[in-house]
Amino acid sequence: MALRRLVLLLAGIVAACLASAAARAAETPALALVYDTNENPPFTYGVGTDTDPKKPGFVIELIRAAAAHAGVPVSFNRVPWARGLEMVETHEADGIFMASYTEDRLRYGVYPMNDGKPDAARKLTDLSYWLYTRRDSGVGWDGKTITNLHTPIAATTGYAVVPLLEKMSQKVVTDPNHLRNLHKLESGDLDAYAELQAHVDGLIRAYPKQFRTIVKLEPPIRTTAYYLMVSKTFYAARPADAERLWDAIAWVNAQPEFQDMVEAKYTE
Repeated sequence: MALRRLVLLLAGIVAACLASAAARAAETPALALVYDTNENPPFTYGVGTDTDPKKPGFVIELIRAAAAHAGVPVSFNRVPWARGLEMVETHEADGIFMASYTEDRLRYGVYPMNDGKPDAARKLTDLSYWLYTRRDSGVGWDGKTITNLHTPIAATTGYAVVPLLEKMSQKVVTDPNHLRNLHKLESGDLDAYAELQAHVDGLIRAYPKQFRTIVKLEPPIRTTAYYLMVSKTFYAARPADAERLWDAIAWVNAQPEFQDMVEAKYTE
């Protein structure tokens, strides 16, 4: 099926949702969402505060369609990840995505829950953290133990992999910039970098000469669900809107037309 046809089908979903939710949305304040300035293809595109208008990322399109279905308008702003979490905690923003579930993050906001556990049925998507090293570093990873490290492991500031590595008794050094972490790894200043595959693989493809010795060790460190998390203040004031939006995310994700669009537009 042609991409144009798939896009039109998705537009039809959104239009149908808008028809039933327009009156409610017109009277509902927008949910102010923040997300990371780092590009995270295929989930989000654009670097810094920019968003690609033609290809923003399938999670952006998912949230837009869900917002239309739920009758809960949303706005987007891009900030560094750690800053975004602070904004949710201090109620400067109503929500943040893509947030994996950790108990520590419950101080920032509220996840979609079911029987006291994060509700995977209402997730945005799944992502995996992997361990990257140099081909000749001698670093090993068997799924349980990391061996032959002579430096701390690099990770992105505020990312959920940091406490995970610390629970494995690993020393971690953080930096918010993915490219800077890769350069430190390539130069030998660091022996390993724990990062989301979606972040690193695209950068290695974009700069093959600069990162020619970097390899990814199997298996992944962790694969987990990622969510839209809302602030405690927003949930206390508008719990029905939050629940309706989370339900709508699950509904849109289940639509064949949406998945066809994702496959055609965001799968290389």
